[in-house]
Amino acid sequence: MSSHYGARPAWAEINLDHIAHNIGQFRNLIGAERKIMAVVKADGYGHGAVAVAKIALEAGADCLAVAFVEEGIELRRAGIEAPVLLLGYTDPVRFPALVEHNLTPTVFGLDTSLSFSRAAVERGIILPLQLKIDTGMGRIGLLPDEAVEVIRQTVKLPGLRIEGLLTHLASADETDPSYTDEQLLLFDRIVDQCRKKDINIPLLHAANSAAAIYHPLSRYNMIRLGISLYGYYPSLRRGTEPVDLLPALTFKSRIVYVKKVPEGTAISYGCTFRTSAESVIATVPVGYADGYSRLLSNRGEVLIRGVRTPIVGRVCMDHLMVDVTHIPGVSRGDEVVLYGRQGGEEISIEEAAALIGTVHYELLCSIDKRVPRLYFRHKQLVSIHDFIEGRAF
Repeated sequence: MSSHYGARPAWAEINLDHIAHNIGQFRNLIGAERKIMAVVKADGYGHGAVAVAKIALEAGADCLAVAFVEEGIELRRAGIEAPVLLLGYTDPVRFPALVEHNLTPTVFGLDTSLSFSRAAVERGIILPLQLKIDTGMGRIGLLPDEAVEVIRQTVKLPGLRIEGLLTHLASADETDPSYTDEQLLLFDRIVDQCRKKDINIPLLHAANSAAAIYHPLSRYNMIRLGISLYGYYPSLRRGTEPVDLLPALTFKSRIVYVKKVPEGTAISYGCTFRTSAESVIATVPVGYADGYSRLLSNRGEVLIRGVRTPIVGRVCMDHLMVDVTHIPGVSRGDEVVLYGRQGGEEISIEEAAALIGTVHYELLCSIDKRVPRLYFRHKQLVSIHDFIEGRAF
């Protein structure tokens, strides 16, 4: 794929066929009897929530998850009718929005359940919700010693329908499975105690992408696909993964300026780089305002004509510079790949993340909305999402 959009030559290409492929890999892994929840929070991890949700559902996902009400509303306004779970905290004052847009909140406190119950009774409706248990993430969720009693009281509240119990696994991507095993054992114990009190909740889910891959016992009757939906393994590959994932995103730009400079020329803010010989320097119109980290200054690489090319000097807000002395004939308009494959070479987003001590999740979510997203199916451009010029989908 090689294309660009608009007057500013910087864009992200999203391969929707790869997302469909990734769904298929997990469907084959878990079987037809379990559900797949596609997690499209944070604008689909930077890929575009609406586009990803649509292809995920088409490819066999059963439902969707986002973090907050506003993200759910975006899906509904795009005509998406599949169940949507809100994974984060939902303040009871958002009850009208939940009802209007048919969104399911995650609840982890009896006070919130009581507020939702009163509001539902006043409206004469039944509000679906799910209850979260903190088995060891330490973030949100009912504490284990209170969970069964709170669940018991919640299921008795009028106006509510408890559709699921969930937990989140803190270290499922680590090679040592012991902490994950402890969390799953605790979750199982709570579920068993509920069943002994004749509390049978339809959906049980604990598996994020890592757990779905590495911990079969975590799959219960639904898995939540986040990072792996987009084609990325949660951590470094071990070589034994039962799924073959295809990254969906390529971040691209084009050279806008090329110049030959003498030895000793300073490049970018702070003069942190000076040429050691006569050099050819190219300017690329992508910077940290676009989500390309300033921490990659003087250490990151990009691809030009299938060749790795070092970033020189500091990454600016809107531009970065690269040394192309070793690539003959580079000229304005040449395609630049920041993350992705070009020819036989690849710069993975995992590689870039490792260089600056972060995770690929963060780099994906950091790609700014001013970078247009171009969506491809069967190698054909099918839609564009441009935050500035509007959405075409």
